[in-house]
Amino acid sequence: MGITTKLTPGKKPATGSRGDPTRPPLVTFTTDFGSGSPLVAAMKAMVLAACPHAVLVDVSHEVPRFDVSAGAFMLFAGTRHFGANSVHLVVVDPGVGTSRRRLAIRAGGRYYVGPDNGLFGIVIEEVGLQGAVELAPRPQGAPTFEGRDVFAPAAGALAAGIPLESLGSRTDPPKTLDNGSPRVLWVDGFGNLVTNVKAPARRMRIHNHDIVATAKTYADGRPTEPFVYIGSMGYLEVAVREGRADKLLGARPGMKVDLI
Repeated sequence: MGITTKLTPGKKPATGSRGDPTRPPLVTFTTDFGSGSPLVAAMKAMVLAACPHAVLVDVSHEVPRFDVSAGAFMLFAGTRHFGANSVHLVVVDPGVGTSRRRLAIRAGGRYYVGPDNGLFGIVIEEVGLQGAVELAPRPQGAPTFEGRDVFAPAAGALAAGIPLESLGSRTDPPKTLDNGSPRVLWVDGFGNLVTNVKAPARRMRIHNHDIVATAKTYADGRPTEPFVYIGSMGYLEVAVREGRADKLLGARPGMKVDLI
C-alpha cells in the first residue's frame, strides 16, 4: 500500500492535524549527501509540496558516506530534543532501490521516515517503537532516488497531519544495527570520538592505544593525553584537551573499541 491520501498544495487536511494549530509542523533532514547537494533541495521541494507551511531543519548532510551506524547515531543525537509529532527524514542508503523495506515509524512520540537498514536502531533502543508502516515504491519514481520519490512525500504527508496508518501497511519492527560490539560511532568536528559504549566511564583501547585517564570535562584533561568522559548523550567519548583524539590515536568511525 502506498500513500493513499492526496493533498492539495497550500491546503491543510480536514482531519488528522496534530498538536498546536498555531505552531507550524517541523521536518528534519539527515543524509550522507554532502552539504550543498541539490538532492537535499529536491527532497525539501517534495516535503513542501505536501505541507507548504512546514519548517525545515537540517540535522546534517555530512554523515560519512554509506555509514549506517554513524547515520543512526546522528539521527538520534540530532532529533532527540524535538517535540512530539515532529517528522525526521533520514537517508543513508547503500541499498537504495533494492528489496529492503521503506519505512515510516513512530518512536518516542515523533515520526521517522527512511530505509530499513538499521538507521532507526538507536532511536528505538533509546525511546521505544510505537508503530511502523511499510511504504510502497513509486512506479514512476527513480529507483536511485527514493529519498525524493518515496521518503520525502511520506514525510510531507505526516507533517500535514495525515495519519501514519494511511501511508502504508503495518509491518514488523525495523532492522537493528548489525554490529552491537563496542566501536567508534562518530568523530565530531573537534576530533572527539563518540563510542556506542554507555556510562559509567571505563578504560578502553582504540587502535592499539590504551586510554586510561578519565575526566568530567575537557578542561580536566591533561594536554596531549587522551581521556574518557561521559558525553552529553550518555555515551563514552574520548578527547584530548585542546587537541584531536582522532589524529592522535589514528581513529575513525567504525573502528573497534576494546574495554580494558
